[in-house]
Amino acid sequence: MRKAAYLFCLLSPVFCLLLVSCDNQQIEVYRILKEKVALESGSPGLAPPAPDAKPAWTKPDGWQEEPLSEMRLGSFKVKGANGRSADISVTAFPGEAGGLASNVNRWRGQLQQPPLSEADLEKTIQKSDANGLECYFVDLQTPDNAANPSRILGAVIPQSDRTWFVKMTGDPTLLEEQRSKFQDFVRSFQFAKPAGDLATPPKTKSTNDKQ
Repeated sequence: MRKAAYLFCLLSPVFCLLLVSCDNQQIEVYRILKEKVALESGSPGLAPPAPDAKPAWTKPDGWQEEPLSEMRLGSFKVKGANGRSADISVTAFPGEAGGLASNVNRWRGQLQQPPLSEADLEKTIQKSDANGLECYFVDLQTPDNAANPSRILGAVIPQSDRTWFVKMTGDPTLLEEQRSKFQDFVRSFQFAKPAGDLATPPKTKSTNDKQ
């Protein structure tokens, strides 16, 4: 009996260590899976805190709304001929979210394209200013010899507190047909002005003021 008790005391730390290791492995697996989901969604990191309010936008005709997710603040799908389809996502991240160049190069990597220097990227980025909305458009595509041709129409919209990303991915021909709708969608974004930017209301004149 004493021998059994001695063995139990001796082996208990080992069992505890194994249990802790298993828990750590489960936590690590969860982290890896979550990071994998974030990267596959085309976002520059794990899901950030949601913004206080989403911008208003106008959904183009033919775009079907899809369920939102932890990463997506807007999600749409559009269908074309011959079973072609395209996916549209709207995401936002605090601050500069890594910068314009790093995010465009991340999209290039998803299409099997090598990264470019900032100087070369400037030649591929179209800056737009519509109704006071500053945004940057990119049009990227897989190499000509790609087994599965794909294309990305992307837009980056910097705001004072975070950066917004609008991304359309799918069949190159379908995206060409949807290009104008995509740009109109991005330019339809309307952000609420921060409280500090609101115009100061005129001061009510007191009847005690001297004329």
